[in-house]
Amino acid sequence: MKHIEVSKKIIMDKEISAEDLRSALIGRIEKAIAIEKISDGADHFSMAGTSGSPASLTRHARLDLDVEIKFDKNIARILISGYSRTAKSLMFMYLTLFFLMLLVGLLPGSIETGGDNSGAMDALVFVIFGIFIAMDVTKKLAEPREFLETALESLNTSFG
Repeated sequence: MKHIEVSKKIIMDKEISAEDLRSALIGRIEKAIAIEKISDGADHFSMAGTSGSPASLTRHARLDLDVEIKFDKNIARILISGYSRTAKSLMFMYLTLFFLMLLVGLLPGSIETGGDNSGAMDALVFVIFGIFIAMDVTKKLAEPREFLETALESLNTSFG
């Protein structure tokens, strides 16, 4: 699980309501994150969704976010905080790949995972595979923060 916190201060050229800013923010976020649930409220609401391409086999991260919009004259501050955790489809995919690797180890001439002559090379293959999984999951949990920063920067361009 990774904590996410992003904020942006937007100095607006014209008067805008919290509802308009909310709908624009949700529209920007929906381009990168598949939002499944949004609570009511114009200046404080929460949303849940997943990141990753809907066309791919797996989703990357499950997101639970709280959004707060504060106004002070012509200045709006948007605060987004929450957390991302690994999606179940991604965990299932990596678990399947791991067991597939164990199955390949049973074939003759490949890595030996169950014999007496299983050597250091076999352990190295599993260590490298484990490092790849850890780095990939860490990268996929950090991506939603970048998506949110880009969405807030886009709002600043539109309204600021």
